[in-house]
Amino acid sequence: MYLKLGWPTNNLDKSFVQASYQHEELRREVIMLACSFGNKHCHQQAATLISDWISSNRNRIPLNVRDIVYCTGVSLMDEDVWEFIWMKFHSTTAVSEKKILLEALTCSDDRNLLNRLLNLSLNSEVVLDQDAIDVIIHVARNPHGRDLAWKFFREKWKILNARYGEALFMNSKLISGVTEFLNTESELNELKNFIKTYEEGSAAFFSRAVETVEANVRWQTLYKEELFQWLRKSLAH
Repeated sequence: MYLKLGWPTNNLDKSFVQASYQHEELRREVIMLACSFGNKHCHQQAATLISDWISSNRNRIPLNVRDIVYCTGVSLMDEDVWEFIWMKFHSTTAVSEKKILLEALTCSDDRNLLNRLLNLSLNSEVVLDQDAIDVIIHVARNPHGRDLAWKFFREKWKILNARYGEALFMNSKLISGVTEFLNTESELNELKNFIKTYEEGSAAFFSRAVETVEANVRWQTLYKEELFQWLRKSLAH
């Protein structure tokens, strides 16, 4: 399907060739899956598009796949690409583009860069308060940053709670976003100990977080090895 649909193309005048909405949505979904699962051609295409942008300083990446290309480029390429995206985040005034660029920065495999970004998210002059939550959550979704986001959340809880505690929706989003991928007994104990020490007025949100992590731990205990055995057997054939 990836080979059949291909990538969005440009006309000679560099304007985007638009197919039907359904076709473009399907193509976008397939490209996203191909890049996220390590398809080499997808990775090469994303890297080529990023490199062209850097060398020409003209962004010719089709709008509907920009988030995929940015994220893939940041995860695959060196620190210079991260710095380039960071620079573009600061220089652009388009709100939607700013959001895509910021989320792309959370895709890095470099834990030092992820830590740097987490700490920068506390500076309201650099990252807007409402966007800081998304930074923390997206770092938590990154396998290379999950434990960093969880540690950051615990260490900065007083600051974060002071900032978002009154905004119940945002506080709930932050708590669930940082804890939903915790899945070990030690992480569950860390969560419970954290709640005993720091929880102030967010009992319902933390209660749901505990339920989610307990379910994750149960799944690991019951099915992880069974799933791995099935995968090994399937791949062997």
